[in-house]
Amino acid sequence: MIKKGFGWLYTGIIFIFLYAPIAVLMLMSFNKSQYNSLPFQFSTRWYKDLANDQTLIDASLTSIYIAAVTAIFCVILATMLMLWIVQTKSKWKKWIDSLVILPLTIPWLILGLALLLLLNFLKLDKNYFVLLIGHIIVSLPYTVMVIKARLQSLDLTINEASASLGANEWTTFRKITLPLLFPAMLAGGFLAFVISFDNFILSYFLIPSGHSTLPIEIYSSIKFGFTPVINAVSTIILAGTTIVILFIIMVMKASLKYLFK
Repeated sequence: MIKKGFGWLYTGIIFIFLYAPIAVLMLMSFNKSQYNSLPFQFSTRWYKDLANDQTLIDASLTSIYIAAVTAIFCVILATMLMLWIVQTKSKWKKWIDSLVILPLTIPWLILGLALLLLLNFLKLDKNYFVLLIGHIIVSLPYTVMVIKARLQSLDLTINEASASLGANEWTTFRKITLPLLFPAMLAGGFLAFVISFDNFILSYFLIPSGHSTLPIEIYSSIKFGFTPVINAVSTIILAGTTIVILFIIMVMKASLKYLFK
């Protein structure tokens, strides 16, 4: 009983340590005080101010656009690459697999600076194309690891069985491989989306002049004067992320039920 009680106490402390700051942030987004002071007075003032803050809204939409495009490309590239690595007998596949994961070991600061220097060397202005390349480079390894883990748990002889029954490669992929990989593709895409959406360093180095992303705007607001509007936008992001995670869990469960019914 003592060990069990200590285990629950230890778990509770860990959860408080992890989520208490987030809970305080969300609570203060409904506090009337501009300086997050107590006593607490409920108000939706900061959400109303956020609705009228076109700069934050535009930055949020830009971040969502970049993250969505990054996630789509990461899922496509990771799926194609992992399917090739699993099926090929090339002696280079281990090296290629390792090179894809290598960006995880490269600090984002160094990568952002390298891409910026490349643009200067080519005498090009900062643009969204290079920004997307940077986001894809840092997000792709995470998607690869999720899809790779899913592929390693599958019995790929089912593809051979499909071929023996007369199905071509496209039919096998569409009716067998894709449904089996879809939960991992969805999870990997969401992970790439979150990493890209939250990326400050690469966006700071590579965003075109006159444009901004949400992390850059939050950093600027903290640097030049924090307002509780940031609490409001952070709360909305957390709520949206939670809804998306629950949606992904529901889709994954539905997919598994469909596959194994």
